[in-house]
Amino acid sequence: MNKDNKRSSNSNSSETIIIPLRMILPITSIGTFMSAMDGSIVNVSLFTIANALNTNMEGARWIVIIYLLVISSLIGIGGSFGDNYGRKKIFQLGMLFFIFGSFFCAFSPTLEVLVLSRALQAIGAAGLMANGLALVITYVEPTVRGRAIGINSLVVASALSTGPALGGILTKYVGWPSIFLINLPIGLLGILLVQRFIPETIEKRYKLDYGGMIAFIITAFSLVQGILTLFKGDPIGVIFIAIALIGGLIFIRIESNHPTPMISVDIMRDRTILTGIISSFLCYMVYYSVVFLLPFYYQEVLLFEPDQTGILMVVPPLAMAVMGPFAGFFAEKFEAKKSTSFGAVLLSFFVLSLAILFNVFPNNLRDIIFILIPLVAFSAGSLTTFTVSNGTSVMNVAPKGDVSVVAGLIGLSRNIGFALGTTISSSFFALFFIINNPNNITSGATFISSYYISLGQTFFLFSLFALFGAIISYLRGSYVKKPSSEVL
Repeated sequence: MNKDNKRSSNSNSSETIIIPLRMILPITSIGTFMSAMDGSIVNVSLFTIANALNTNMEGARWIVIIYLLVISSLIGIGGSFGDNYGRKKIFQLGMLFFIFGSFFCAFSPTLEVLVLSRALQAIGAAGLMANGLALVITYVEPTVRGRAIGINSLVVASALSTGPALGGILTKYVGWPSIFLINLPIGLLGILLVQRFIPETIEKRYKLDYGGMIAFIITAFSLVQGILTLFKGDPIGVIFIAIALIGGLIFIRIESNHPTPMISVDIMRDRTILTGIISSFLCYMVYYSVVFLLPFYYQEVLLFEPDQTGILMVVPPLAMAVMGPFAGFFAEKFEAKKSTSFGAVLLSFFVLSLAILFNVFPNNLRDIIFILIPLVAFSAGSLTTFTVSNGTSVMNVAPKGDVSVVAGLIGLSRNIGFALGTTISSSFFALFFIINNPNNITSGATFISSYYISLGQTFFLFSLFALFGAIISYLRGSYVKKPSSEVL
């Protein structure tokens, strides 16, 4: 008996149940949205939290970092547990962990307690992110999987973009604990809705790959920590990257020899899945570089208030939400390698447009409409087209017993893209700003001119990353398995 047969031998009728997309997607999106949003909702509140807990910004950064590190380390394992013990069960358990973590975050008396509470939140978020999409794919009609995957992906992107805006408003008008307390009633509602309307999936009960899980945690943790540390200017990041490389080699060796691996060798060798994950990481890295840098421009150059900036940053996720269903139809009609590559090329084009605006037409940029037009097109057209088509392509070839694992890997690519996008973009902008403003002038025409040029140069660099993502995406090949209930 081969590995896939071992995993699917305990099948029952639950996976033949069909749930309307309009019912299951809003229910699972509650957990998906909250878990993604909490990765960014604290960003604009760090200064307030640092003052409230008598710490500095260096210490407060760990509120963000620990969440990212834990999710990146556990999201693949959350998928493996979902495939093994039931996706609904792990999704609900993840929601429960997330609620408890949010409660303890809101009432944390010290930074140390808050960081530990964020880790608890992240454990739950890993289960939510890995199994939310997997539940949708399990129960919707095969003909609408493209729309389901696309809308789910846009929920994640919208959540990460909306987080800073909502966090800023809640912190200003209610207080920083409210950014965590808001999760409690929504999370409880999510648990009840899942329990009421979504049946449990198959419990495979195969032998879990604990060695692979440990190697995966070490690899993912070291990779993300190494990236964050290295671009902060600390050379110890090189050591973390080296540990990640060694851990990755050990992980591959374990998976190759385990009878029921956490991530099967077939998944790692599947060209559609591999190119889909790599191109996803690159395109999300580009997206988050833009949505990370623009708020600083709004506040430091245009002198907007935080709540004004927050409103402007809601524009990209709103644009994606409007375009999402249309992109889902597009993904179902056209060949994946063409539609994904087209979306990534558009992404490169619109980021390049921003670069040209900042370098060639800086005087026009004080009128915010000149930024919003390419930003809306960048979000609604390019990223949405890529995200929907890429998610559909990858999930349609996911082996039946590994749907949650593959969904977890897509989530991991987004998290690493988020980490790299925010970290590398800030590092390159700082470098370009030093070059363009060697005397470190902090106001006046020289400051503003240097700011424009540095942003333009940074966006130009990231437009090349998006172009590279388009090339990688095109390498997925022409053949894509047709979605059917037997695939998933």
